[in-house]
Amino acid sequence: MDAVRLLDLGLCSYTESQTLYHAVADSLRPGDPNTIILCRPRRPYVCIGRHQELSREVDVDACRRLGLPILRREVGGGAVYLDRDQLFFQIVCHPRDAPSSIARAFEHFARAPVECYRALGVKGAHFAPVNDLQVEGRKIGGLGAATIGQAFVFVGSIISAFNARAAASVLLIPDEKMRDKVAATMDAYVSSLERELGRRPAPGLVTRELVTAFEGQLGVRLEPGQLGAAERETYRRWVQRMRSATWLNDVRLPDARLRSLKITGNVRVGQGTHKAPGGLLRATVMVAAGRITHALVSGDFYAVGDAVPDLEEAIVGPAELEQVRARIRSAWLPDALPGVAQEDLVEVVRLALEPGAQAATR
Repeated sequence: MDAVRLLDLGLCSYTESQTLYHAVADSLRPGDPNTIILCRPRRPYVCIGRHQELSREVDVDACRRLGLPILRREVGGGAVYLDRDQLFFQIVCHPRDAPSSIARAFEHFARAPVECYRALGVKGAHFAPVNDLQVEGRKIGGLGAATIGQAFVFVGSIISAFNARAAASVLLIPDEKMRDKVAATMDAYVSSLERELGRRPAPGLVTRELVTAFEGQLGVRLEPGQLGAAERETYRRWVQRMRSATWLNDVRLPDARLRSLKITGNVRVGQGTHKAPGGLLRATVMVAAGRITHALVSGDFYAVGDAVPDLEEAIVGPAELEQVRARIRSAWLPDALPGVAQEDLVEVVRLALEPGAQAATR
């Protein structure tokens, strides 16, 4: 990788912590340096993945009561609670400087945070496909990737401390007893530096070790830098987008109770859900006279580039399952949806197409 600019924001606004890397990526042009951004948000907030519907994932009323802002990111994955006890790293680079396979990119860029954890004393830290950092079966960090503009983006975190109850409080869990169980489960399976070491290292030490790890992995020195004029202008546009209700509610699915809704004699809307290793898939299809006329694929998986809209377009056509499978096969790009196979997508479409199929598989 060529020279890398370092933007160490330290403590910053919640908006900046999630918006700046979008703007830097969207501004990237040939000849611009690759960039690594490090930041910790001053106040807690909630962030949902690119393919999630807000009202199905997050307890919006609870967030309002707790004064927690909500943002949507371009990177996939699930809804997460973020606070200053997590150091976020965001790599923005030219695609030529990242492995061509998304699976290899996860493994490649995970090496530095793994080395950071080990240098801080968590000797058992390792990368666990598809997109986790783990120690002895416990998650100690999440990773994500996306294409924004012309840039490849890789994001993740070093967790100094984890508040499982706060994280569970923002998820859409209708039963409070179940919320307690979710919090207990998260506490058991999500770890942190504090839990592993019995102490919380100083934030400055964590940052220094992460910078050292990235320099060692990439074989370059991270040069402190500033935003350029074009990046600042792009950042202002992204702030407006991130704060807009239109962007936050960009993904809208039919009412979950209407998994199979008959509109007229030969027109209906069907929904299916299916858990793949790479995350939860949801498919919503409209079928008219034996043809899929509209398709929407959502969930907490990761996707690169235009893979999702391309696959949605491929799903449209005759509703016979083998023909759907053939169209998905023709549009499929290897590694575009890490941890999701062609048959996972075929299965979730099958469940959406066949009334009663979802109930039968539960």
